[in-house]
Amino acid sequence: MVVDGLLAVGGILSFALGISGLILIRKQKFEVIWNKHFAAQLLCWMFICKGVANSLYSIGYDTEYTNIVVYGGHFSNVIFCGLLLLISLIFPVPILRTRKQFKIGIGAVLVYALISIGAVVFLDINSPLASFPGMYLTGCFIWTLVYLKFRFMKGEESNEEVQGVADLAILMVILIVGHILFYWVGMFTRANYFYFMDLYGGNLLNDYLWSQGLAVAVIFGLVILCGEIYQATQGRLRTTSYIVFAYMALGVLSHIVFGNSVVTGGDGGPLSGTEVGGLSGLQTVWTELTSTLHFTMMRPLLGLYILFRYGLIRISEDNEQVGKTTSIILIVVATSALLELVQSLIPLTEMLSAGILGIAIAFGIGWEERSFQTLISDPLRFPIRTKGSYFPELDFDKTEHHRFDKALMVIIPFLLFVALLLHWSQVEPF
Repeated sequence: MVVDGLLAVGGILSFALGISGLILIRKQKFEVIWNKHFAAQLLCWMFICKGVANSLYSIGYDTEYTNIVVYGGHFSNVIFCGLLLLISLIFPVPILRTRKQFKIGIGAVLVYALISIGAVVFLDINSPLASFPGMYLTGCFIWTLVYLKFRFMKGEESNEEVQGVADLAILMVILIVGHILFYWVGMFTRANYFYFMDLYGGNLLNDYLWSQGLAVAVIFGLVILCGEIYQATQGRLRTTSYIVFAYMALGVLSHIVFGNSVVTGGDGGPLSGTEVGGLSGLQTVWTELTSTLHFTMMRPLLGLYILFRYGLIRISEDNEQVGKTTSIILIVVATSALLELVQSLIPLTEMLSAGILGIAIAFGIGWEERSFQTLISDPLRFPIRTKGSYFPELDFDKTEHHRFDKALMVIIPFLLFVALLLHWSQVEPF
């Protein structure tokens, strides 16, 4: 059994961020507006689900536990998609504007999860009902609309709070579909590396839905790119503008690197997770440093930035130590993994690699703590007073937040147990 190192590291980082984030939420003393509070919980549970899925997928499919990997990872991703839909409906701008609407939204997510999971148990994991990718598209569609509304709000071009909402919408889109944006040119050139996925063993409807999802994600990226290019012509560049430009520019370079290559799974069959085959050495390196790196390590770091920089989790004396430890662990582990990845790609001797790593650590001493202090200082506030109609104030007490956590603490282990039962039902008896 060969473990995919990047997927394993990504799983650890995601799981660590999710668990630490929930602890920080419980310990925080500051009052946080309801949609930010729930968004923090949802984001943490999304990373827990993605951590479980990536950890399982890192084991690979060529083992005696293949069914556990497939079913457990699939169920974790179903919950991830449901939480993604729910967070897009309340954050950064609440579309669900009353307590009743919010409860209906939770009910709709539960119905989606039940249908997807029931389709796996009673039909097949390749069923379109089990593999519908629409949650990604719905969430990113909402965030793209939020971006357009707030970035181009008349008279508010210099309002940091209003523009911060647009920045956050961009970051949420990149968080979810950033790894797809590295291949955006291939959609227009009809390149094999874009229309390559045979994920469902010849199930044409599922393959079509998946390719459609990739194409729509690219369209969202292009809408944001055009918006930021226009802002640049008006002299209103922001930090997120450079992030968008970087991702889309790397997409152009990806097309040069891949050409019309056919990308397959590592065993020459269907693609699964981030493991790819049928590539040259340069193409493999490029994939590791772009889409795989984003999928595994950039997501948790972006999540950490969103949680702290936008005030979803407020740091005080009561939870500062946990927050600092979380930040340092994520930053150091991600940096170390990146250095190890670079070293594995560059033909250096172990002694020289150790020397380079030592120099990097020496120069970087203390930068993790400085990064943490930058994250938590002066978190961005949303424009509740100036644009209150967009941000209704609702009252939720602590017990309601705790019930939400307890429900997911039951649902996720239960689904993993279902995956175990499905595995046992399909293997030969002892």
